[in-house]
Amino acid sequence: MKDLLRRFYRKFRAEFLQRVITKSPAQLPEDGKLCIEVIGFFHSISGIGESARLCARQLLNDGYKVNCVSVERFFRKPEEIEWKWENNIPSQQINCRIYHLNPPMLPPVIIQMGMGNFKKTYNIGYWAWELETIPKEWISAMRYMNSIMTPSEFTSNAIKKHTTIPVITVTHPVTIETPNANIRNRLDIPQDAFLISNIFSFGSAMERKNPMGLISAFKSAFSGKKNIYLVLKANAGKHNEEKQNLLKEIADQPNITLIDEQWERRDILGLIHTSNLYASLHRSEGFGLTLAEALLLGVPTMATAWSGNMDFCTEDNSFMISSKPIVVTSNHPEFQGLKNATWADADLKQTSEVLTKIADHPELLMRKKQHCINQMQETINSKKYSHALKRLAVF
Repeated sequence: MKDLLRRFYRKFRAEFLQRVITKSPAQLPEDGKLCIEVIGFFHSISGIGESARLCARQLLNDGYKVNCVSVERFFRKPEEIEWKWENNIPSQQINCRIYHLNPPMLPPVIIQMGMGNFKKTYNIGYWAWELETIPKEWISAMRYMNSIMTPSEFTSNAIKKHTTIPVITVTHPVTIETPNANIRNRLDIPQDAFLISNIFSFGSAMERKNPMGLISAFKSAFSGKKNIYLVLKANAGKHNEEKQNLLKEIADQPNITLIDEQWERRDILGLIHTSNLYASLHRSEGFGLTLAEALLLGVPTMATAWSGNMDFCTEDNSFMISSKPIVVTSNHPEFQGLKNATWADADLKQTSEVLTKIADHPELLMRKKQHCINQMQETINSKKYSHALKRLAVF
């Protein structure tokens, strides 16, 4: 019954709710007069939640007046983390809203906040999408946004095919706090061991994150070898069947560990920071937040050379893995109904060869390491929210 109701709601939302929202006639105020409200999942442990938090902090640091509205209550979601923000702008002075919500999440938020309020402000959607093919519901939502921002040129180019409104790339303003330095001891991994890490969420479509591919390549490269470890950090939640399938793949591999528990951010950063290499054989990324965090921590990455991460993963700072396009096969709701959609399948043979070469020649890592932090920070600094808002003012 619940599945039936979910399917009915998704159809109702896509075919009716998306069509009843009308575009605001408001113009973007001059830069010095902007009073911005950022709307998102500020209390959620998720990439979309982190994107909203990063946005608010960068705007405030760049001198903008900023309020925050957290939307967990609109979806009856629990608050997973604490978020403190002092809203100083009276609601009647808000003249620009940035929605860190992908299109399927917009109607319930806009309707509950009031469509009258929506029509009083210049409305920007900050959307992250991982494929070159855009869902119909997304195209419907483009009709009522004044402009769209995305975290990567890959996503911007995909959206631009379907709209004439401004679409501007704004790199996630990734920041790093002090990582926990005790992670190897906690996981009983020797300090001199070669450690590879990968972080993913089962709920983000495991086929897209492709940890199975990484496991296969690791086993091919290092089966039977000691002092080389792969640590997978994930949150399975209700996706127990997928978790069990993964555990079967690593059951006979004592040097591969799956951590399925909630960690504080400093612990997650600590895992990345203590790694020799951060690896992602994703089939698609709208941005690649953990890859960006690894580079800012000075950790070279190995990544599929396709989609959003290509804005900042380069031959200088990363080991780029080639791929071939394959048809998207996933039961995840966001990919349902897409026709002729493809994503990238990383070359596992090349991955295995690269892993072996890195382990045998650690100097290769050092060459990449010297470029990680500066190149990632340059990417962030070159495409900020302030730059995008100034561009929108002259459209």
